[in-house]
Amino acid sequence: MTTFINIHTLISHPSSMMNRDDSGLQKTAIFGGTVRSRISSQCLKRSIRQSEIYGCAVDEVSVRTNKFDDLLALCVEKMPDVEPKIVEDVLMNLGSKIKKEKNKETGETVRVFDAVQPYSLGAIKEAINMVNAGTELKALKGISQIPTLDVALSGRMDASCPERNVEAAMSVAHSITTHSADIEVDWFTACDDLAEQGSGHIGTTEFSSGVFYRYASINLDLLARNTHKTQEELGEIVNVIVRCFAQVTPSAKQKTFAAHNHADFVLVAKSNQPLSLANAFRKPIPNTGEVMEKSIESLVEHYEKLSEGYELDSEAIALDMTDSMKSEKITSVNMLSDIAFNY
Repeated sequence: MTTFINIHTLISHPSSMMNRDDSGLQKTAIFGGTVRSRISSQCLKRSIRQSEIYGCAVDEVSVRTNKFDDLLALCVEKMPDVEPKIVEDVLMNLGSKIKKEKNKETGETVRVFDAVQPYSLGAIKEAINMVNAGTELKALKGISQIPTLDVALSGRMDASCPERNVEAAMSVAHSITTHSADIEVDWFTACDDLAEQGSGHIGTTEFSSGVFYRYASINLDLLARNTHKTQEELGEIVNVIVRCFAQVTPSAKQKTFAAHNHADFVLVAKSNQPLSLANAFRKPIPNTGEVMEKSIESLVEHYEKLSEGYELDSEAIALDMTDSMKSEKITSVNMLSDIAFNY
């Protein structure tokens, strides 16, 4: 039986705009017939990967890039004891296709990979050691796919070299508000201190506020296979991911809005299947002063109904900062560090 860790958090953000579309507008989604503010899963995952909490927990955060020459320069800088030509040869034989194109800013011809991919400096160093030990360069294509913990969680898809593909052990949903969202517009000016009157710049930006539901599911069996570890050894990283989903916020527009908020409610369920609780908010929660408390009640009620109705093999624990959770089936804990299960 496959084991999943399902992470559900409710986090309240005041005025903010942490994720926007290609037009610079607040990302939204229509759910239950109403407009909700949205933060994409890509935005959340990148914020987590770049956070100090995550960086301190994994051995190495992969470098995601398609810039061959820039990656080569970084490897040479980080590996001063290795001949640059050897580093270049190893990078060229990892499997990803390399092509040449003009740099739009400088006009120079540069080498790039055919797509943005995660590259582990540690794995590249290991490949260099193998070459120095006598492994042929062409043999690296079938060896260099061994993933780091970072890649094991988020996955890797390389169409030009299927041997490097890694199925992500963690699935992350787009975060949406539990209630209907009103997208507002901020009209702002940038004053010119040396001008007698008027502004140096006038502009507008959208923003919204609300209680966001975040959901992620970790396939423990797949994570164990990807990392070549036992499930018992994965408790620490699961705890770190839970903490990240409760504490990490995207950085966009934070210098303007400073929406640095932690989750008021965290529910973690150990189950034999992935399970989103987004439908607890298909009917939007009334956006009143008790929107968080009502969201928690709806989330817990929906979880219990699903657990009973489908006879799910699921255990849950929760952290409730509002003390509004009313459930006999969910154990409440006081410390996030205790929220991961003891495997």
